[in-house]
Amino acid sequence: MLLKKFFNVGFEGIAVLERRGCGLEDLERYPLFAPQFLDFLRKAIPSHRHAEIASAVAITARRPAFSSPKED
Repeated sequence: MLLKKFFNVGFEGIAVLERRGCGLEDLERYPLFAPQFLDFLRKAIPSHRHAEIASAVAITARRPAFSSPKED
């Protein structure tokens, strides 16, 4: 679905370089997630799901340069 959205807004040469699961341990590395929030997630999400709660995707694409109409 994400790749389709890239295509729909004009990107070309779309390629998925990497796709991997992320768990709570991965989130601990980022200061974006406060310890209190991570504690909440540990309690709210069943322990068997802690190893993979999100996906990380690395994508490359290019957007062609817009050309203005040529005047004769």
